[in-house]
Amino acid sequence: MANAFGHIKIDRKILKWEWYSDSKMVHLFIHLLLNANHKDSKYQGVEIKRGQLITGRLKLAATVGLTENQIRTCLKKLKNTGEITIKPTN
Repeated sequence: MANAFGHIKIDRKILKWEWYSDSKMVHLFIHLLLNANHKDSKYQGVEIKRGQLITGRLKLAATVGLTENQIRTCLKKLKNTGEITIKPTN
């Protein structure tokens, strides 16, 4: 579960990031960074490691203000370029 306190560091190199000119990608990526676990924990019996996040496309779409298809496309690009990994669950 996301914690509304604390901070994250973002290197200025993000300005040179290949997706930086795509506002949808930046918005989603920053959202994922801000909501990732800052320490290991458990959620409904599942261990969530530091840096991981349990979410879904519909929830992300509603939270970030993008369509589910836009979320799917952004996640695919982030996965293909190695920014994120995705582990599907039921």
